[in-house]
Amino acid sequence: MKLTVFQADKGDCLLLTGADETRVLIDGGLAGSYSEHVAARLGEIREAGGRLDVVYVSHIDDDHISGVLQLLEDEVAWRVHEYQLRAGNRDHEPPAVARPPEVEEIWHNAFREQLEANSGPIEEMLAASAAVLKAGRRAEQKELAATYQNLAEGVSSAIELARRVSPEQLGIPVNTPFRGKLGVLGTKPRVNTRGSLRFSLLGPRREDLEDLREEWNDWLKANQEALGRLRLRMAADLERLGANEVEVLRRSLELQASELGARSRVTTPNLASLMFLVEESGKRVLLTGDGHAREILSGLEHARKLKPGRKIHVDVLKVQHHGSEFNIDEEFCRRVTADHYLFCANGEHANPDPRVLTLILDSRLGSEDAAPDASAAGEFKFWFNSSAKTEAGDAEHMEQVERLVKDRAKQSDGRFSASFLDEHYFDLEV
Repeated sequence: MKLTVFQADKGDCLLLTGADETRVLIDGGLAGSYSEHVAARLGEIREAGGRLDVVYVSHIDDDHISGVLQLLEDEVAWRVHEYQLRAGNRDHEPPAVARPPEVEEIWHNAFREQLEANSGPIEEMLAASAAVLKAGRRAEQKELAATYQNLAEGVSSAIELARRVSPEQLGIPVNTPFRGKLGVLGTKPRVNTRGSLRFSLLGPRREDLEDLREEWNDWLKANQEALGRLRLRMAADLERLGANEVEVLRRSLELQASELGARSRVTTPNLASLMFLVEESGKRVLLTGDGHAREILSGLEHARKLKPGRKIHVDVLKVQHHGSEFNIDEEFCRRVTADHYLFCANGEHANPDPRVLTLILDSRLGSEDAAPDASAAGEFKFWFNSSAKTEAGDAEHMEQVERLVKDRAKQSDGRFSASFLDEHYFDLEV
């Protein structure tokens, strides 16, 4: 296997290639980073006669899905160009973007399938809430606004993706291993084979999706009621104070930001991440999306790849959720080890979190308080799909990350090394 790792802004974008040239695109990063760093490489694959056997979208956050939507938009542009040529319009200019390879199928738990009737209202409410919170003055309101905006854009991309792949447009099959339904764990392990690659489904669980649906709908109801109350108060202020509309709008936005910002964060779609263990000829790649350590371990046990209380070693671990501190713990680091740890993050939102890096390093190298685990004594490497030199992201944070890992590498007696990406992509041979 070969894993091509692209710059993807703050998101994920990987291309997994099997020994028989089976190709799986894993997420697409943000639309801008896809166009800048990914599109040309995929265009080369098409020119060489290759295709994408699967486009696998782990979940609907914008930093995972919008690049995939851009891929489909590029294909639409090329099909429009072909139509114009067939219609006799020989002067029609070809698109300025590389044409992506043909996509055989998409694996993706569509937002409408997850949320059913409320997907549209939730999309509208997320966008409205993001706009409202941007008017707030507190730092936590600004942070929550960014979260809502990412969700709103991801939901919008997910809905548009569903339109693009429909039989009326591009006609790309969705979730064929799951008979066109949601990809969820069943009572027995689920294994899908594409060429020489075997995909063991690790998540999500059906109960996670049901919980997610309930929480989304509760959030929608609470926010609709809150905004309704605020509109009544705004109308009363206008009548009582006789203020002009601009001033009332300004004050009402601040009021809404204060009230909405005080609420608990809306549940993100991370629990709905499609996660797989991919195997070929004894090699193993663990694809975690933005899943949580607990769900990943549970999924590995469900797939009969990990016994309760035991450990698993893989060739590549795509570290979950950009190396966020909320998705990993000491037990996970102890039970799941790898030759190669891949971090998809560029410093935004303080990811990868230095505490996560230290947690993994301590689990392999030991710390001042604990000796290293003898069963995890082999050499290993951290790979990052960005660096302090890349234009996108938080350069200061990435400088901190680089200092940390370089210091630990010097102390590791050759057991640990790290690599940072400055170019469009790198290839990792598995």
